[in-house]
Amino acid sequence: MSMPLRPGDPTRLGVYDLLDRLGQGGMGTVFRGRAADGSMVAIKMVRPEFADDPEFRGRFRSEVSRAQQVPPFSTAAVLDADPEHTPPYLVVEFVDGPSLTELVRDRGPLSGPALQSVAVGIATALTAIHSAGVIHRDLKPGNVLIAPGGIKVIDFGIARAFEATSRHTRTDQMVGTVAYMAPERFDPEYGAEVTSAADVFAWGAVVTYAATGRTPFAGESPTVTAMRILTQPPDTSGVPEPLRGLVESALAKYPEQRPTARQLLDALLGGRLVAPVPLPPPDDPAEVAPPAEKPRRGGPRRFAAALAALAVLLAGGLYGAHRLTMSDSSLPARGPASQAAPVDGLTAILAGDRRFSIQLGKADRYFMLDRGGDELELSDGTGSRSQFVLEPVGVEYLIRSLGNEGYAGPETCLGVRIIPGEQAAPVVGAACTPTKGTLFSVDATGDKDAKGRPTYSIRNEYGWVLWDSDAKRSDVAEVGEPQFADKYTLVDRGELGSAATPSATSPSPSAAPTTTGPALVDANLSELKSFAIELGVPVVVTTSLDAGAEYHLDARPDGTVDFTGTAVTETTRMTLKPAKVRKRTDENKNHVVIVASPVAAATGPESCVTDVRKGSLRMQPCRPGDAAQSWHLTPAGDSGLFELTGAHSALQVDQGHIVADGGWATFQTVAVTR
Repeated sequence: MSMPLRPGDPTRLGVYDLLDRLGQGGMGTVFRGRAADGSMVAIKMVRPEFADDPEFRGRFRSEVSRAQQVPPFSTAAVLDADPEHTPPYLVVEFVDGPSLTELVRDRGPLSGPALQSVAVGIATALTAIHSAGVIHRDLKPGNVLIAPGGIKVIDFGIARAFEATSRHTRTDQMVGTVAYMAPERFDPEYGAEVTSAADVFAWGAVVTYAATGRTPFAGESPTVTAMRILTQPPDTSGVPEPLRGLVESALAKYPEQRPTARQLLDALLGGRLVAPVPLPPPDDPAEVAPPAEKPRRGGPRRFAAALAALAVLLAGGLYGAHRLTMSDSSLPARGPASQAAPVDGLTAILAGDRRFSIQLGKADRYFMLDRGGDELELSDGTGSRSQFVLEPVGVEYLIRSLGNEGYAGPETCLGVRIIPGEQAAPVVGAACTPTKGTLFSVDATGDKDAKGRPTYSIRNEYGWVLWDSDAKRSDVAEVGEPQFADKYTLVDRGELGSAATPSATSPSPSAAPTTTGPALVDANLSELKSFAIELGVPVVVTTSLDAGAEYHLDARPDGTVDFTGTAVTETTRMTLKPAKVRKRTDENKNHVVIVASPVAAATGPESCVTDVRKGSLRMQPCRPGDAAQSWHLTPAGDSGLFELTGAHSALQVDQGHIVADGGWATFQTVAVTR
């Protein structure tokens, strides 16, 4: 999406006329321009402070020269550059199409041929880039453009021009986006230098995003995401086979364990894996992958050093502060939510860690959402229907309503309803899927309300969220300048999953009513106690003998869940506990969560069997009140047999595998000792 030129913008660079803006990032501004022959181009103009650095100009010149050698296979060609111009600029092929970020946001995750095309297109681009001795270093969905003729990868190699000579001594000038960065970017124990294997890791993360709408190591903050990249297996649930296996191999922790881009491409096209493509000797030894070696396993000292290095990177603004892109950079910064570690209630709200209410700036009234499909209303701020939580999606948010907290069923988020023939576009309850209508920005206005609290404006691609007091309804509309948008106060309502009370750091306990909806309680399991079903103790969950064998519910190390276990092991040991619900009803009676029950005390959060989609189970961190982790246990006689039904799946098993039909559907628990 282009924007008009601003006052002070140049109208010409070299022989190119500048027509409008395509975006702006930490390294400069991207313009749409017209060449002398009338063709459209994208021109990246570097910010003056970088242009004044002789080291930068030298690196920029070198990287542009390399980038011009990249074959034009699924890449946006580098057409021209002038490193000596003040300021320097780069001219690349103009791609008239959305980024992968925009495509997934507007239409949802990809599947079938569309997903395969993205995976093949990016692998083709990386093969071409690496064959020229170049490393992309900043591969992400925003740098993957969907052109009429296929995928186009942009910004390859240029990121390195913005990094200092030694990335170990100048961490504040590293370039990248946390969710797509390989472990060696954070900890040199995983790899002493950045090689083309880092791009392969990013390929796995980008393809996961394309298939699921999320990244494989997504955390509540950049710090959590980075630590999951270093220590946790990827969450690739939702990526279809056989693509999923290839994605997981690309996300290996150590670079020598990952396939090359050429091997990815061969596998995607159905050929056998071949030896890596030899790269021409580059100027920089960092461009050449080191020989394979045995993975290093550091002790506590090495891990502590990694934590310290990560803290420095976070403090240095690694995460996108110094990036020059053509698509994501046009999106607004998220302000306080991008801080690495929330230190007060408001910062935690913007990080998605606390519940809040939205108070109108000029009245003691609050937004309320009754149920999905309904329009926003006003309330006195009491009850969970007036509470929300932010779920970061890139630099934007889903705004999830807590009105149905604890109830089984889909979550509800705020969305914009476009009504043909009407001027108003109200805010309503919608499915929590990132789309053009459900993604919002929360922007600090710089003003404060009557009680001295900071205020925010909320906007969507359709416009700003407004309240029409005459019509008594919400409306999303353009208002011209941001200062004319409505201002709201985000009132802290406490931690998620608990009875909400204002935090100790809230500006004023009297800012709003403190009463909220009831806390989560245990589902009613009294009916199960007379059916010889083991609850609250370590058990194995097995198929009945009618299935021919007792197949054990098994949570494999990669996070997948099936009935492939045949013995009591660390991965088959479970505990059935009451599911957490907002209030006990007949609909949630006999609902349990199935929790991993390790022999040794767990060092992290509990993991629960999660019904991610029909026939597909995963172990994920337990989330009280999450319908996808709530299993309806139906007794099948008085001998301890039962059926299990989740949010998406009524479990049936055939030879240890979960099937849609034709399998056995009764299970039993057998208590085990530690």
